[in-house]
Amino acid sequence: MRAVLGVAEMQAFDSGLIARGVPGIVLMENAGRGAAHILGQKERPRTEGRARPTSVRGSCVRCADGRSLEGTEYLILCGPGNNGGDGFVVARHLVGRGAKVRVLAVREVSSLRGDARIAAEAWLAVGGTLEPASSQAISEFTGSVIVDALLGTGVRGPVDESLADLIEAINAHPASVVALDVPSGFDADRGCVHEGPRGFVAVRAEQTITFGFIKRGLLTTFGHEYSGRITLANLGVPALPPEDRPPVAYLIEEKDLRAWLSPRPVTLHKWQAGEVLIIGGSPGMVGAAHLCARAALRSGAGLAVIHTCAEGARALEQEVLEVMTRPYDPSQVGHLDLGKARAVVFGPGLGRGSQAEEISRLAHRALADDPRRVVVDADGLRLSVGRLHKLRLLRESGVPLILTPHSGEAAALLDTTAAKVEADRFGAAQTLADRSQAVVVLKGSRTIIAAPDRPPLVNALGSPCMATAGSGDVLAGILGALLAERPAGEVLSVQATQELAALGVGLHGLAGEMFEQELSDSGCLASDLADRIPLVRRRLLGLPEAAQISEPPPSEERGTAALEK
Repeated sequence: MRAVLGVAEMQAFDSGLIARGVPGIVLMENAGRGAAHILGQKERPRTEGRARPTSVRGSCVRCADGRSLEGTEYLILCGPGNNGGDGFVVARHLVGRGAKVRVLAVREVSSLRGDARIAAEAWLAVGGTLEPASSQAISEFTGSVIVDALLGTGVRGPVDESLADLIEAINAHPASVVALDVPSGFDADRGCVHEGPRGFVAVRAEQTITFGFIKRGLLTTFGHEYSGRITLANLGVPALPPEDRPPVAYLIEEKDLRAWLSPRPVTLHKWQAGEVLIIGGSPGMVGAAHLCARAALRSGAGLAVIHTCAEGARALEQEVLEVMTRPYDPSQVGHLDLGKARAVVFGPGLGRGSQAEEISRLAHRALADDPRRVVVDADGLRLSVGRLHKLRLLRESGVPLILTPHSGEAAALLDTTAAKVEADRFGAAQTLADRSQAVVVLKGSRTIIAAPDRPPLVNALGSPCMATAGSGDVLAGILGALLAERPAGEVLSVQATQELAALGVGLHGLAGEMFEQELSDSGCLASDLADRIPLVRRRLLGLPEAAQISEPPPSEERGTAALEK
């Protein structure tokens, strides 16, 4: 997993290096040089198709070619602090490779301090010039790339009027916008834009080049919207977070998913693979329970059973071959039969009427009497509004509990608004995890997996194609299967449950990416995601592709060949 820092942690990292003898200007130089390298790759990629013919090969070697960026033009806006200093360094390195660079500065060099002033003076020393920053100068720029180095990570509130003018001019320009560290006007800690007199004003970047570590705020919904593609630039020092300021979050990567997955034992049978019980599927919404069950089976569950009303069961039995149904009638039975299920997914398509309320009451009672691993999703979350203490009681029985809200459901559980949840997604996810003592999967384009007394994990894998009805039901089924496959007697710690949830979210995201690569970023059905889970698993485990599987040997040799596997 990749460490993610907040603003205070990043400041402590820089301060610690400086205290140990690494000058601040060295860090600024390395940051700016790294950003210039990435900007150069953007305009002159290593692929032969777009690169200017040259005898020099290799991106790092091409950085030393004083003509490699000839014909490119950049506009760099430099603010009054160290982010502006990074911009001056970028300008100098781009000019050193033959680019045409204009620098617009918010302040005169004489008013700058510390490393930012050194960087500005170095820019002037190589023949660079400074122009006063203005909206008109931005609008008159005819080049293809604008670099935002106005504010960086220091934003705690709305930007002032003069900077708002510049930011609005940047956003209105047709050029590609690249932000240094974080887009100006964006809160790097909370992951939001603060409302000012002009509304929500921040640079909307196509790409953000962030330095040293990914900043927490970039890994939110607004961070995704404002930062665009995130690229990490190395500072030329080991990326070791300060011991007294540990990472505030971790970004999961494909290598983590591989580490959490393992091939199935060849002697596995369906009961060892585990049964998932889905409680849901009221009339008109049986499809949600069906999608959940389908995803559970595609994710490796040995059995999937839908506990639903008699009408829902009849509808499913006409359509589904692999999924079992178990009808209930609360008015007659008075309890829910959990059967042999190791994991229960409560909520998909359950509804919110009086019958759903009764089923919720019975489910809580059944789980209290006979604890199972639980995923609460969709209507199960809505039925838990004002009743977090009941969810906490389930967790206190010692079994894993995973909640999978989107921002609206999280807002209802926290008695707030979806807008406030989105304005501080990390805070909302952690608050909900602490109050419920559950692992909370706060869904979104950047999904946060929070847990009590643990740093949150963040998933950035996925695709816009996943914005489709039933996608959340599929995720719930994946999580149910992962919980069910763990042996019945195994006690799952909070850390293990959080990592299991992160694995499920990652598999879900990769299924979306696979659909986009195969077809499109739209038009995906939720069942398409479920059906790609085995393919994602095969790729992560390095199992042979279908085309690599050899023809079976003649019939008389097959038994021996099987023993050689």
